Amino acid sequence: MKNGAVYDHLHDKNNVEKSSSLINSWKMRIRIEFDAARGIEYLHNYAIPPIIHRDIKSSNMVLDTNWTARVSDFGLSMMDPESNRDYRQIKAAGTVELLTGKRAIFKNDESGGTPITLVDFAVPAIIAGEMVKVLDPRVGAPELNEAEAVELMAYAAMHCVNLEGKERPIIGDIVSNLERVLSVCDGSHGSISSGAFSFVSD
Repeated sequence: MKNGAVYDHLHDKNNVEKSSSLINSWKMRIRIEFDAARGIEYLHNYAIPPIIHRDIKSSNMVLDTNWTARVSDFGLSMMDPESNRDYRQIKAAGTVELLTGKRAIFKNDESGGTPITLVDFAVPAIIAGEMVKVLDPRVGAPELNEAEAVELMAYAAMHCVNLEGKERPIIGDIVSNLERVLSVCDGSHGSISSGAFSFVSD
């Protein structure tokens, strides 16, 4: 893919110094998350047999010429999960990085440089309504519509990283909600509160 992996734009020193378009735009990050979610929805709901990827992370999200995100690397994927009723007990193997710009495990200065997982860092702050602690400072403060959209994306991400599969939302709900997030970011559908999100567990 011409524009490489999302991971490279978030973490590669050369890309960070060049201030790639991915790093500088909340709308672009939301769009990439939406594109990836649609790819996962296809795998779950339309592929025959269905495929569970099991390793969604920034290095497995690649960007084509038009900056459309594609899901790649199916090394840990499982085909036909309905034939294996235990698949819902599988722990999440993916990572959440687009909001924070941080790696899956990083050293947190607030805890004396002790390594911390991104989920353990981000989820408590999102629950406490302290989004400023979570957001990647390289992008800058979101504008009015972007701020609400980013907050809604954070709530969606928080639900997606529940350890137990049965507690995570189905991908169709994530796609629908991220589509609404994009609408908020564009300012085309007014305001949507986080309480308006609906999730049905897998």
